[in-house]
Amino acid sequence: MTTFKLRGKRILINKPEKRNSGIELTPEAEAELEKDWMKSWKELEVYAIGSDVVEVKVGDKVYLPTYVLQNAEIIDMQEEGIKMMIGEQDIAIIW
Repeated sequence: MTTFKLRGKRILINKPEKRNSGIELTPEAEAELEKDWMKSWKELEVYAIGSDVVEVKVGDKVYLPTYVLQNAEIIDMQEEGIKMMIGEQDIAIIW
């Protein structure tokens, strides 16, 4: 695992792995497909939490509204995979 320090009320969420359809799409079609796919993401796993996060812990499952997912910053963590960075206030449900 890469060593890093996440600051503030930021949270890194594991981004589900992309399904490979085998069909080559235009970038616009790919973006539209990803938007639709995000609507099916109901329980996302918390990968890391910032120094000021109090409501969730690493490993929790969370639900995020679709508009939050569409605006999340995407971070490539190399060996750890693709993560999405959100704010603690963006989480609607915690399991």
